[in-house]
Amino acid sequence: MKSSKVIYFLLTGAIIAALALFVVFYETETIDEKEVVVPLVNKVVDAKPIEVKPTREETAETIKLEVVRVRPDGSLVIAGKGLPKSKIEIISNSEVIAVTTSDKIGDFVAVPQKQLNSGEYFLSFRQTTVDNKVVIANKSVAINVTGKKDDLPIVAIVDNQGKLGAKVIQAPGLEKKEQSIKNNKQTNLKTIQEPQIRILAIIHDSKSGQLVLSGIAHNGVQVNAGFTGKETSSTKIINDEWALSIPGKLIAGKQKVFAVLLGKNGKVLSENSIVISGKSIENANGKMLIIVQKGDALWNIAYQRLGLGNRYIDIVELNKDKIKNPDLIYPKQLFIIPNKLN
Repeated sequence: MKSSKVIYFLLTGAIIAALALFVVFYETETIDEKEVVVPLVNKVVDAKPIEVKPTREETAETIKLEVVRVRPDGSLVIAGKGLPKSKIEIISNSEVIAVTTSDKIGDFVAVPQKQLNSGEYFLSFRQTTVDNKVVIANKSVAINVTGKKDDLPIVAIVDNQGKLGAKVIQAPGLEKKEQSIKNNKQTNLKTIQEPQIRILAIIHDSKSGQLVLSGIAHNGVQVNAGFTGKETSSTKIINDEWALSIPGKLIAGKQKVFAVLLGKNGKVLSENSIVISGKSIENANGKMLIIVQKGDALWNIAYQRLGLGNRYIDIVELNKDKIKNPDLIYPKQLFIIPNKLN
């Protein structure tokens, strides 16, 4: 009951704030220009005024929020699709709390350096395109953080134009309900899902000198894997996961490793491969290397593999030669993953 009241007041405040934003940014000819002064993230100083002319062009969908996660300690990650090659600023109470850049197709990930304290937040998104056009995104995010260790923050996506109601995407109990729905869908779709196999991680076993591959596979019965043109190993699939050691030794240069998914009749249903550098893998000193998948973000990788999203910083530190911008990583890149903390 308490959560319902919090959600009600949060959404009511979010909708009022969204309507206020709508009035400010879309007033007609009575406003010729507007100055926006925003403090910097680490030090509060006046930014240079930016001329923002309200135009109807801004009412089109300019941002798609695909991931918005807030943990009880206030850690926040936002990922989605915006305008291509744009500077994206996330603003809370006139303060820029995170800045990132979208790639050539608009994908972006933003992780504020500071955690959110307890309280209510209304986040807006300002995008600056390559031709210096400033666009205020058509969606905002409302957040309520209690600051209590076991309280999951409430998160809602708000339509700034007021055409759609606010959508709660995170709240106590919501995740279990969605997981139940997801499990039912997976059960129903499992029989019709396309066969698929992916290599997700590689470890070099220094004692045996062999590589250990691991990954996921759907709708098959066996996985065969190895170096291209060499002997292969095989293993069964358990709960859509697999792992095996492949025969053969690493060489200093480049080699291609592959994994194939086999059906009951031995037919190849799906195949996945990646080119690796033996020297790079040996330099990992026995640590796991993960293979970046489409849609991956460093924060998510750190959270899934290490249990803490903020440990993406450690991944960047171990892969300085490959990661020039933490917000831009690409499929099939290999990153060394640090050990878990005790």
